[in-house]
Amino acid sequence: MALILDADRVLIGRKFEEDYVVVVDEEEGKIIDIIERFESELTHIPVKSFPSGSILIPGLNDTHTHLAQYGTNLSKPGVYHFESRAELLDFIRDYIRNHQRKVYIFLGYDENRWRDEKTLTKKELDAISRDVPIIVRRVCGHKAVLNSKAIEMVGEVEGLDAGTGIAVEELPLKLSVYFPPSRQEIEEGILKAQEEALSQGITSITDITRPMHFRVYQKLHREGKLKLKVNVILYEEDMEAVSLAGFEYFFGDEHLRFSGIKIFLDGSVGAGTAAFFPDRGILTKTDEELKGLLKMATDRNLQIAAHAIGERAINQFLNVFESLFSENPLRHRIEHYEFPLPEDLDRTARLGIPVSVQPNFVHLLCHEGQMYTRKLPSEVVRRCNPYRTMEEKGIHYAFGSDNMPMDVRMMIKGAVEHPVESERLSLPEALYRFSTAGALFSFEEGIKGEIKQGQRADIVVMDEETLEPLMVMVDGEIIGE
Repeated sequence: MALILDADRVLIGRKFEEDYVVVVDEEEGKIIDIIERFESELTHIPVKSFPSGSILIPGLNDTHTHLAQYGTNLSKPGVYHFESRAELLDFIRDYIRNHQRKVYIFLGYDENRWRDEKTLTKKELDAISRDVPIIVRRVCGHKAVLNSKAIEMVGEVEGLDAGTGIAVEELPLKLSVYFPPSRQEIEEGILKAQEEALSQGITSITDITRPMHFRVYQKLHREGKLKLKVNVILYEEDMEAVSLAGFEYFFGDEHLRFSGIKIFLDGSVGAGTAAFFPDRGILTKTDEELKGLLKMATDRNLQIAAHAIGERAINQFLNVFESLFSENPLRHRIEHYEFPLPEDLDRTARLGIPVSVQPNFVHLLCHEGQMYTRKLPSEVVRRCNPYRTMEEKGIHYAFGSDNMPMDVRMMIKGAVEHPVESERLSLPEALYRFSTAGALFSFEEGIKGEIKQGQRADIVVMDEETLEPLMVMVDGEIIGE
């Protein structure tokens, strides 16, 4: 059955167009046509009209999430909101007193919000308890603090200082591996997180995740419970298993695909591990190691998603990539790409490397008085997420939240209210980067992501001022309004 969707304006490409309506086939789940509004009055097709100020856009595509992990973590206490170390420690003490757990994991602390002492170590956690394992992970996910019992439980781990209890990279990034949840917990978490994403108009995601989560996604897909369109990327340690199983990029269907492997080239600014010139932070791979990974992935038809925040990590990826390849058919991509050097912007465009960026980081971290401006030199901060320059250079980039947080309004605000005025995007440009642009990352640009005849009817109508969804449609089915 056909249905006409009539909003004030329609996002076609990177511009809002007026006086057009969109015709969808609800059964086929596709867009039939885009016609002028007066033509809709000449048909017998039912019309669904939206109020003044409404905009119709393609379904939003979050190109960098950890949705399954985020959903599973919803059952764990979050501690981001505390504004002092004392408040955090009091909360942990009370929580342990009132809840029975084998392992106590607290997520999201941010010492930059604290009014008092800015450090957290094993000493403070041991003062709460040495009898039960306690782990407190920083908001960036690249740093955690363990008490003595937790250190005893995990043993020797790369990046863990048993003296201070501070762990960077390996353990905090793999908490779900060291302390795995049950399949039931994962399933419940994915369904909760899916509901949260869809309620904001996000209809497609890339989930950088673990095999245990991928299995649950498959179960939900078989049972018809997976409403989101999910592109899965696994981690470097999964490459051998993926290759032995015969997986290659673009494996799957429109609701659940597999693309490739994520690798880390540096850490985060908050943890002090993002790599900047001359020698700030850490590079997690040598050039030869990175070269070997890129060659191996390419030989096996796997896409690489390389985490690179600092300029030195971005530069390393481009240097190694350019030494190996002159084109990029697998669309090897860079994640974050927060502080590129000016000359590396040109190279990124020339080499055809897609980039997933996080405008929510701009909103939360790049403005005066926020964490980046306190930790980094001003000339580096000015290069933070240069969206307008990336537009002008012709870089293919798209928005991803990293679940930090998955907040549509915050992400759009980060792009249109960039602290460097010359780097700001317009609203339609930002929405394009949050919808249409993402399809290329999963090789689906001919399938979804545009308001165009023959594309999947993944459509969101929202209020232009508040960005509050008025309707969410996936494959022609209205699943929220």
